[in-house]
Amino acid sequence: MTTTTSSGVSAPRASDRRSPLPALAGVGALLAFAAAAVVFGDPMGGAATPAEAASALAGADVTLAAVLVGLYALLAIAVAGRLAVHLAHQRDGAAVRLLPLLGAGHVLLMTVATAAPAAAVAVGTLTFGDGVTPTGAEFALLVMNLAHPMAAWVGLGFLVAVAVAAWTARASRVLVGVSAVFALGLALPPVGWAVTYLMAFWFAGVGIWLWRRG
Repeated sequence: MTTTTSSGVSAPRASDRRSPLPALAGVGALLAFAAAAVVFGDPMGGAATPAEAASALAGADVTLAAVLVGLYALLAIAVAGRLAVHLAHQRDGAAVRLLPLLGAGHVLLMTVATAAPAAAVAVGTLTFGDGVTPTGAEFALLVMNLAHPMAAWVGLGFLVAVAVAAWTARASRVLVGVSAVFALGLALPPVGWAVTYLMAFWFAGVGIWLWRRG
């Protein structure tokens, strides 16, 4: 629908200018991450020794999982950037300017945690041709156990920045509340690792919220 200006020119209403791209990016990020979780399946979870981990890793489709998480990261970064632009239009500040940096840091660390096993497979099979070695599997586990907690802490900072920016801009109490709940979950060690996987739902919800807000 359109409205007519004083000059007789038809101008689109705000509802017509709403772009579905944030919603598509958010939902796409959720689907990509869900697919990666199904494909990855924690192949080294039951391994008791580095040799067992290497054997399990050799038969897992970790490369596809790494690609899917990379896609998740790109789409999630797009949502975080669009959120920063939306909040900056209402009230700019330090918290708003930190959103793209912290959001990108969170999802990229998650990507590193998932890409580490794929790197071990690539080095063992493509570079040396000997398959995945116990040393390679052990190094992949080390990187995963470093990157995943770091992703949780950076994600905590990201969500706090979102809550502060949204509260300052009086953008949405729901956005403030949901972000605060997710931040609290990331701050609790017993459940923080699980909340990092649930962040895909946060990005999907925020993408849809941005689309509805225009």
